[in-house]
Amino acid sequence: MPDSPLKDFPVVVSFPLHWGEMDAFGHANNTRTFTWFETARIHYFARIGLTGPSGAAGDRTNRDGVGPILKATNAEYLRPVLFPTRLVAGCRATRIGTSSITLEHAVAGEDDGVIYTRGSCTIVTLRYATHEKVPVPAEVRAAIEALEGRSLSS
Repeated sequence: MPDSPLKDFPVVVSFPLHWGEMDAFGHANNTRTFTWFETARIHYFARIGLTGPSGAAGDRTNRDGVGPILKATNAEYLRPVLFPTRLVAGCRATRIGTSSITLEHAVAGEDDGVIYTRGSCTIVTLRYATHEKVPVPAEVRAAIEALEGRSLSS
């Protein structure tokens, strides 16, 4: 996707807008955006080794029992998504803190490149067995910077 507005996002997932995602106003329900962001985010986590490919059950943490937990998220709706269309959701890191990672999200039309929604989230690295916040593992930090092709340390 060299001409895509998401070309700088290292993880991009494509999918169709389903009819059931529409609301009474004739466009995609705003809550769907967070599902689209989450889908791209889980693919991102799998790429950096913060979760397994499914992001569920025993696959939700790395080998040390550390995994991601969503602390905060937001979305800015730029224009309504209308049926039928194919979409792409992108995810990229913008900051790595001591025990948190800031991610940026965007959703665009796969064919026309129109950006419909953008947002961000803060992820905290958590040891799930004890529910304690822990530092971002060094190997995860290195994997993020390798995937992004730049240093993101704060």
